[in-house]
Amino acid sequence: MAEESSVYIGFFSGNQLKVIACIAMLIDHIGWILFPGEIAFRIIGRISMPLFAFLFGEGCHYTRHKARHFAFVCALGVLTSAAMSFVMKEPYGNILITFSLSCPLIYALEGLKKFSVSGRKGGAVLCAGAFVCALALAVWLCCFSPLDVDYGIAGVLLPVCVRLLDVRSFGVQGKAAQLLFSPVTALLPFFAGMVALMIAVGGIQFFSVMAVPLLVGYSGKRGKYALKWLFYTFYPAHLALLGAIYLIIHPIFCRCCSGKAASYKGAAARFVAARMQGVCASSLSFAG
Repeated sequence: MAEESSVYIGFFSGNQLKVIACIAMLIDHIGWILFPGEIAFRIIGRISMPLFAFLFGEGCHYTRHKARHFAFVCALGVLTSAAMSFVMKEPYGNILITFSLSCPLIYALEGLKKFSVSGRKGGAVLCAGAFVCALALAVWLCCFSPLDVDYGIAGVLLPVCVRLLDVRSFGVQGKAAQLLFSPVTALLPFFAGMVALMIAVGGIQFFSVMAVPLLVGYSGKRGKYALKWLFYTFYPAHLALLGAIYLIIHPIFCRCCSGKAASYKGAAARFVAARMQGVCASSLSFAG
């Protein structure tokens, strides 16, 4: 995220929130994979999804290479989801697929604001049509297709709520624009999206409200270092590491070493599938 004048007035940089989200996600998955039944790990992990969704929305606003950004997130999502679907033996779209569906919605909405402010009706109509098509695709994939998309349509729409009321960035001036996107109102649409997500997912997802103070403390600044790709590498890497640790400390590993490879392979496949299905069922995601 570029450093610039911001409506946000907190003290946490985007980098700091991203690191907090990664730590929360790691704690969540340590509890799920290594200490199942320890609910405290899972509760802590609930803050990661809102933080990642918010930062993803902010990143979409600031990125200068929108097409490349979308292509990368979508490609990584397809690859990782294909691997998870193979293990689970059912079609599954992880959080990267969720955010891939958010991308065109965010870009179309920003284009609609830009062209509307500049008076270019053709561009505005085109962006409005793109938004409707992208929304229709997201609704179909999340609600009607065989694909199990992480967090569903509520998760897709959450990053779209970031800067939903922001028209100042597109040239609108005056008190109305300032009141519409002010330090008081800037986060309200996102918080409404969080409530919708908590209701849709239910269970311990209500503990994601713990992310609210962190979001209120957001400064609008990236931070000293460019950590843009931190999540995209940390997400698959930490899952692979935790999976390897589990197989090392689990008795099934010893049976494998003693030559019962066939038994190991079948049991390992069942374990990984059970773990993945549990992650989906509790809507963990990249954020958790």
